[in-house]
Amino acid sequence: MWVPSALPTLIVALLLPAISIADCIAIWEAKKHIGETRCVSGKVLRVKEGNRGVTFLDFCEDYLVCPFTVVVFPSDLKHVGDIRQLQGKMVEIHGPVKEYDGRAEIVLERARQLTGMLGKSRLCPRVMT
Repeated sequence: MWVPSALPTLIVALLLPAISIADCIAIWEAKKHIGETRCVSGKVLRVKEGNRGVTFLDFCEDYLVCPFTVVVFPSDLKHVGDIRQLQGKMVEIHGPVKEYDGRAEIVLERARQLTGMLGKSRLCPRVMT
């Protein structure tokens, strides 16, 4: 039996996922939010290992002109998991937006910082060491 008083609760439950996605900003807006803890969304075009084992999630074809990147330090990989599987996927990364070399970045330290566009958490299974 339908109870009209349950309608407001139903509406909130249906809209809550849309509200959380709306809270994420695009990579192009990240620089405006340096110093804030935010959710940034974008498509990972490349997962690349740089110097000293630091891994980068690139969101642009040319990372040198890209306004945003995600950095994973080698010591955090055991907490994050196998991020190579993120290449080609839409992701939401949560954390403090910092500036490095004139660009915005978020340092990925824990798997819980990373979710997919549909709210799926723990996209990365942990790497066994």
